Amino acid sequence: MKKSDYLAMLESRHRYYFDVHRDYEIAGRRFDLYAECHVRTERTVLGYLLDSYESHDYRMIKYYDEASLQDLHILYDWISKEYGIWVAPNDGHMCTFLALVVVLGKGVSQDLIRFIKRAKQSRYFALGLKGWYELRLLLVDLNEEKLWCNSSGNRIRMDFEMKAKPNGLLKKLLFWR
Repeated sequence: MKKSDYLAMLESRHRYYFDVHRDYEIAGRRFDLYAECHVRTERTVLGYLLDSYESHDYRMIKYYDEASLQDLHILYDWISKEYGIWVAPNDGHMCTFLALVVVLGKGVSQDLIRFIKRAKQSRYFALGLKGWYELRLLLVDLNEEKLWCNSSGNRIRMDFEMKAKPNGLLKKLLFWR
């Protein structure tokens, strides 16, 4: 699959629930695709607010023709140190999910796969009373059409998998994703 086709597929999958941006820059880092979703849930009684909480989901997609283990370490260290750009712990904050998706055009080494599968990053604020954040890492090989992720990335794996388009009306209705 080509880079442009994959990014267009991701953009179409995310555009209904996310604000999607192409060639987006954050704190000096440029991402090929950036998507963010903000959800606020409130409970009320007779029009009075009882409680509310916010949930945020940010997805950053970065493309490399070839990436080394050092490139992944640099991105991982950057997002681990700069999580404050996205996370604002307060009484209404419940969770923030940061997804870093590295897309490779020319194959993946075993070192990269091992790093992605073992990487974990999460933090609780005020023992969870002010929420938490979690880092989800995914590695996509466009050449082999394979995907690897860490344990928390398994929850969003389907959003980034490459699937062939269905060729019949019934298949389009049943397997629309």
